[in-house]
Amino acid sequence: MASISQLVSEIAHSLQQPDSVPVRRGIALDIIHARNKLIRQSFEQHNLVDKVLQQRYYVTLIDCPDGDLKGTGVGDNLGLSTIKRSEHRVPRPVRLTNGLPFLSVRTLGVEHPIEIAYVPEASSRFYNNLPGFCNKITYDYINQYLYVNIINSPELASLGKVAVESPFEVPFVLDDDHFDSEGKYTEDSEFIISEDMVLDIKKLVIESFNPNVVRETEEVPIPNLIK
Repeated sequence: MASISQLVSEIAHSLQQPDSVPVRRGIALDIIHARNKLIRQSFEQHNLVDKVLQQRYYVTLIDCPDGDLKGTGVGDNLGLSTIKRSEHRVPRPVRLTNGLPFLSVRTLGVEHPIEIAYVPEASSRFYNNLPGFCNKITYDYINQYLYVNIINSPELASLGKVAVESPFEVPFVLDDDHFDSEGKYTEDSEFIISEDMVLDIKKLVIESFNPNVVRETEEVPIPNLIK
């Protein structure tokens, strides 16, 4: 499959502006927008996201006082329960129409994984009172932070990481992290799209490109000798 850099080059040549850095940057953004639009449209039509478009992201959790209010802290004797919060912001997922931030949030592994249900923070205290729902942990996604309610699951107090799986808006901001390798996706890595999406992405980008928009920078243009 193609990298995003390759797609940018092909589209820029089609638009007769292969040497313009601002145009290439704009095309790169439009490619990401087009990809996410196609994923949303596919979900609206089929109520699923192809597995090849999903990514798994490991989120490190830290202890956090309930409410995460400045001036409070774990162990400050304020009577606040301890919950879990992601140490850093979690990359933004592609917006889908099922009302869930992510397709899956779960503990690690395949032997004893626990699927963590999405429940808004204000409603999580009532989750275990619903008929058929057991007293398990829940999560909410606020300001790009993941909050995990473990108040009713003290046995998970040592939980340090969870796996988040979903299509993400900018797929190459995620680390390619495995036990035997560690790297990063770049614009030269294989772009996370299926083969049948390439033509649709090119069509959407070319149709939405406005040649009347002034795109100028201070760089000195280099002639394309092989054009």
